[in-house]
Amino acid sequence: RVFRGEPRECGLMANRTARTARARDRRPGIIRASDHRRPGRSRCGLHRLARPAAGLSACLTVAGCAGVGAAPGGPAAAGHARRAAGSAVALAAGGRTVLAAGGRTVLEPVWAPYQLPAPVTGVTATPHGATILITGGTAGPAGPPASALLLNPVTGRTRPAPSGERAGPSPAGLTASGVVAVTAGSTTYLVGGTGQPRTNQPGSGQPRTGQPGTVRAVTATGSIRVVARLPVPVSDPAAAIAGGQIWVFGGETARGPVNVIQRVSLDGRGASIVGSLPGPSAGASAFALQGVIFVAGGYLPSPGRLSALYPSLLAGGGRADPPGVLTAAPRSTSGQVLRFDPASGTVSVAADLPMPVARAGVAVIGSTAYLVGGSDGPVPMPSVVTLRMVPAARALPGSLANRGPLAAPWLAPAHGPGHLAPGSNPAALPADVLVADHLNNRLIIIDPHGRVRWTFPQPGDLAPGQTFKVPDDAFFSPDGRYIVATQENNQVISVISIAAHRIVYRYGRPGTPGTGPNRLDNPDDAMLLPGGDILAADIKNCRILLLAPPAHRPARVIGQTTHACLHAPPQRFGSPNGAFPLTDGRYLVTEINGDWASSMGLNGRVQWSTHPPGVAYPSDTNEVYPGRYLTADYSPSGQVVEFSRTGRLLWRFGGLNQPSLAEPLPNGDVLVNDDFNDRIIVIDPATNRIVWQYGHTGVAGRAPGYLNDPDGLDLVPPYSMLIRHAATAGRP
Repeated sequence: RVFRGEPRECGLMANRTARTARARDRRPGIIRASDHRRPGRSRCGLHRLARPAAGLSACLTVAGCAGVGAAPGGPAAAGHARRAAGSAVALAAGGRTVLAAGGRTVLEPVWAPYQLPAPVTGVTATPHGATILITGGTAGPAGPPASALLLNPVTGRTRPAPSGERAGPSPAGLTASGVVAVTAGSTTYLVGGTGQPRTNQPGSGQPRTGQPGTVRAVTATGSIRVVARLPVPVSDPAAAIAGGQIWVFGGETARGPVNVIQRVSLDGRGASIVGSLPGPSAGASAFALQGVIFVAGGYLPSPGRLSALYPSLLAGGGRADPPGVLTAAPRSTSGQVLRFDPASGTVSVAADLPMPVARAGVAVIGSTAYLVGGSDGPVPMPSVVTLRMVPAARALPGSLANRGPLAAPWLAPAHGPGHLAPGSNPAALPADVLVADHLNNRLIIIDPHGRVRWTFPQPGDLAPGQTFKVPDDAFFSPDGRYIVATQENNQVISVISIAAHRIVYRYGRPGTPGTGPNRLDNPDDAMLLPGGDILAADIKNCRILLLAPPAHRPARVIGQTTHACLHAPPQRFGSPNGAFPLTDGRYLVTEINGDWASSMGLNGRVQWSTHPPGVAYPSDTNEVYPGRYLTADYSPSGQVVEFSRTGRLLWRFGGLNQPSLAEPLPNGDVLVNDDFNDRIIVIDPATNRIVWQYGHTGVAGRAPGYLNDPDGLDLVPPYSMLIRHAATAGRP
């Protein structure tokens, strides 16, 4: 079920008012809608499609519409539109669009929809049935040892590892001394190492476990033998097993990182140098998928040296590593994945990571690799990244495999100076940010440097008589081709084709609240689910709705339709203002009245309810990882709060002015729209400092660098919330 009959190009990837008058008030009984004009019909109608065959959730024919002008993006985009005309497109389970052409497969990294319980770096990650055993590592370059965990890589749920397995597949201390462990069957191979524990604290008691230049095999019985000696002795290399051989990439020497690729035969024929990386690297992570070896992240030489070696890797960004972490030379962290073909010995750039990372653990389960933890410079990471091979035509918009005119023809080129607040670090963000600029009546996409790259609406985007007022929230669809905008104070939900700059579906009548078909009363946080349905909170009607476009009556109503909102889910809701996906298939429902957050399935079954601690007006509660949740306090004494499912306070950041949404980032930071301060910010919870800001604090405006009550946000694909949750989002 998708939006059909858009213009041909739609099939491509896709004055300041008084402060009191501009307040978005969600309390029952307060209505602030002003647009009473009927929307005009869009150029192309919406038609209900029959439910598709099993395995597909929708089918769309990009046939175009008569009388539509050139595609957005100029002649090149128009040419792609012509070539796409008539092509069959299927929206697969998980929300991706599948084109019928091409058989090439590409690597697609997606940041998992959860974090680890704590940031870790240097861990060993080992498959353990359907879970990942995480052992070793620290909470930073010189931090305390990390706890041994078993991780469910799908849901993000963790539990302590059994006591007999907490040492992992190899003796303790190996990772700390620069040894890399790779496992084949019941044998673990220990590659390289310094021979010294990595510590600046004499007498720490850490064992001398590495033997420089050796590759050793450790059997299940504990016996150890030397398999080979590396031609170039290294510590902290990347290593993977493929084709009965160990492939060793880069690593650290006394003179710094190297770029050699070494091959170790497991049949006693020794080791040899077989190639080179584009530039020196250490602390990367290697894994094999479909016979191809990938090398992810790693520490690189200083940016000055690096630019002459392989400038494309600088695009990955990353914090500079301070002297003394690995060597005396400063370095940066790579945010890209290299592809190595053992047959040809060729090396190429394969993909971008959500964030630069080094010293991450890696495990392969089935056809999926998982990068676990790691660090960006000195900062340990709590993220998990999934990496899979997918058909090139299925690659998500914005991914390295899907660059060019078909990837994001709607984005204007990034050029000129940015407009960030002084002291902002663009590396704090993994991607551009979509912002619902509420009182400017627009959606904009801002890059990490503070440059506006896309705006809706522009002249000509709206049909005659159509309006687009006070967008409150905006989220990308699971396939990255649509934006669902909730216009809370205008009583409508709009679905926008990004490439075509058109509203292709709208539920509700602008400025007309109500309870019946095609009526809403302060809707909030509408999201397009992978199956094509729209899930939305309907605040003043005290209910949650499931809509099935292109229909204009609810497919399902959860909760009693009433204006007497109170907390008794699932029969009654106390002014619900959001239902966000959890990794277990349930949804996290926030209720304003009484300060509630509840885990609930779409079948109406409630798992738990709790009060976010010390919060006056909870807004848009979402999951950091199972057991840890994040909410914004939409009150004048605004704050962002993390808490447990029992309501225990875990972290708090105050000093905000009616923030309405906070989302976790893969590096552990938190992205927040601080509504009445007219800014969006990134907070580093480790330092409780704002590390990135777009907008002038407390000064509204429309010019570059200004916002006016920004009320919603999402990262752009492939890091947007619903793409990350597509595999686990509960469906009707």
